[in-house]
Amino acid sequence: MAQTKMIVVAFLLVAMLVVSTVPSAEAFCFPDCYNRCANGKVGDVSCANMCAQACVVPLTTPDGTPLASLADETN
Repeated sequence: MAQTKMIVVAFLLVAMLVVSTVPSAEAFCFPDCYNRCANGKVGDVSCANMCAQACVVPLTTPDGTPLASLADETN
């Protein structure tokens, strides 16, 4: 009986760990929104403003690049 409880507790702890490491949908909101709106253009201010209002925007990309520096690039 005690061994079964230990296995169940261990399984629940592993399940909680796995769920906590999955990235949330909000993490991908801004890039997806911007790509759909800007359609390949870089530095589209109107799309950036709209997506910033629609999404919770991080200050940096996953590789550490500041998002503000991406808006300064032109093609």
